Amino acid sequence: MVLVGALVLATAGAAAAKGKDAKGAKEVKVDPVQRGMYLVMHSGCNDCHTPWVFNKDVGMPMPDMTRMLSGHPAGAADSATKINPKTDLALIGGDFTSFTLPFGVVYSANLTPDKETGLGNWTEEVFVKAIKTGMHLGAEGRPILPPMPWPDFRNMTDDDLKAVFAFLKSIPAIHNPVADPKVPKPVIDGLMKTHGKLLEILDAPHGAPPPAAPAEKPAAPEKK
Repeated sequence: MVLVGALVLATAGAAAAKGKDAKGAKEVKVDPVQRGMYLVMHSGCNDCHTPWVFNKDVGMPMPDMTRMLSGHPAGAADSATKINPKTDLALIGGDFTSFTLPFGVVYSANLTPDKETGLGNWTEEVFVKAIKTGMHLGAEGRPILPPMPWPDFRNMTDDDLKAVFAFLKSIPAIHNPVADPKVPKPVIDGLMKTHGKLLEILDAPHGAPPPAAPAEKPAAPEKK
């Protein structure tokens, strides 16, 4: 009985300690900038928004973190200007920041807080709305063009997107005027017309089981 009582007291004490720890954990506030840094690094933002260089020390190309998230370098060469739409969806430029698509050339944006060429004049509200709606400047501009994976990022919570913005506002500002996309206006106009349909597809439930096949009617009994 003494052993049983001791076990009961030990279990109760552990449960109480766990509850106390859980309560304390809820009171801990996560730094939005640190949270945003984790999300940016985990989401591969540097893969497209930071120019790549060949790193001799490791023998492979890597993002040049001295230009972290500054977008396509001003004056840098485009990716290949011609593409075979029958065989290729995209051709990537030499520094991984320009993309030739069947309808034109797209450049990675400057995400640093530079006021003239980056996100310095963006507000948190505009940033969140842009990612959620897939519209540059949050509905006031053109659709955000491929290969930017905003359809994936729009599934983040508002708090996570605000944390990403907080981190982007905290990094060094780099003055780098990125060229406008070389996409014909009729293409942009066409994407504007179909954007609502795209949002409907993205908002549709995914993973739902396919509708059941109609039950087969029982065969009629043979007449004798």
